[in-house]
Amino acid sequence: MSAALKSYRPRPVNPPSNRGRTTSKATVGVLRPLKAGVVRSLPVTTAPTPLRRTLGQLYLASSVLATCLVGLALVGYGTSVYVDQQLNQATQRLSQLQRSEQQITTANASLTRHMAQQVEQPEMGLQPPKPNQVIFLELAPQRPARPVVESATTFDIQASRPLGY
Repeated sequence: MSAALKSYRPRPVNPPSNRGRTTSKATVGVLRPLKAGVVRSLPVTTAPTPLRRTLGQLYLASSVLATCLVGLALVGYGTSVYVDQQLNQATQRLSQLQRSEQQITTANASLTRHMAQQVEQPEMGLQPPKPNQVIFLELAPQRPARPVVESATTFDIQASRPLGY
C-alpha cells in the first residue's frame, strides 16, 4: 500500500555493467539536437528496376483512368438531372396546354350554342332560306381524257396522276 502513495518519477537506469563507469556521449536512447549546418539526407537508392518502373506506370495509368471515369460519372449524372428537369417542364407545359385546349373547346361550344339560340329568336329578323332565293351552280363540261403515251416511264405516269389532296 505504501508503494501506491509514493509519487512516480522516471529515472534513467544504467545497465548493471556500467555502474560506476562514466557514460560516453553516444549512449543508446539519448537524442542529441542537430547542430546548425549539419545536413542529413535520406539514403540514395539505385536506379529503379523494370518491375518498379512498370508498376509506377500502371499506377499512373490507373489514376488517370479512375479520374476520367469519375468525371464521366459526374457528367452522366448532371446530364440525367438536366434531362429530368427538362422533361418535367415539358410535361407541365403539355398539361397546361391541354387544360387551355379544353377551356377553349368548351368556350367555343358555348358560343356556338348561344349564337344558335339567338338566331332562333324572332326579334333577330333572320329567316330560313327560301328555294327561290337559293343560287344553284351548273357543273362545268367534262374535259376529254389525255392520251397515255406507251413509251412513258413509270415516273411520267406517276407525275400525270395527282399527288394528293
